[in-house]
Amino acid sequence: MAHPRFKDSYRVKAKQEGYPARSVYKLQEIQQRYGLIRPANVVVDLGCHPGSWLQYCSQIVGPQGRVLGIDLKPPTISLGPPITFLKADVLALSREHLPDWSREADLVLSDLAPNTSGVKWLDHQRSLELALRALDIATWVLKERGNFLVKVFQGEDSPAFHKKMKGFFKQVDTEKPRSSRQESREVYIIGRGYSS
Repeated sequence: MAHPRFKDSYRVKAKQEGYPARSVYKLQEIQQRYGLIRPANVVVDLGCHPGSWLQYCSQIVGPQGRVLGIDLKPPTISLGPPITFLKADVLALSREHLPDWSREADLVLSDLAPNTSGVKWLDHQRSLELALRALDIATWVLKERGNFLVKVFQGEDSPAFHKKMKGFFKQVDTEKPRSSRQESREVYIIGRGYSS
């Protein structure tokens, strides 16, 4: 959390630009570097509340694309084509819950994060559980050569997760966006070129 004496410039910018959360700038930075989102893409966004990533993706995929957001909390943004929302717990999600069109996804995004306890090891393990679940879902829906972006809290088991990702993707990279808070242990793992 930003110190109350200091304004969070990304939060201010998000408000000015009409996004519900500052997290949009993390995705924007990664997009500028990797170009994961393209016009007419099908994108699945896990942990989509409050909706900044949905909103940003919808602007890029355009009317020919589709964006599916999944979360227990509905987005705070206006919904409508190309955005669809599914209320669900990703840990309890099954393939049958997903719309047919989402099973040919070009990109799966996961900004899922656990409720933090303040215990680094425990928070790391809970984050990994969500990341592994997101990877499972990605393997259900991604088309060949599709891409995957997932948030993970760094810790002792991060290398094992990175290695697991390499079993599914041709290229695996790690990014710490400038818009991530300096004190945060979050990083984003990018898998490109999915192969089932």
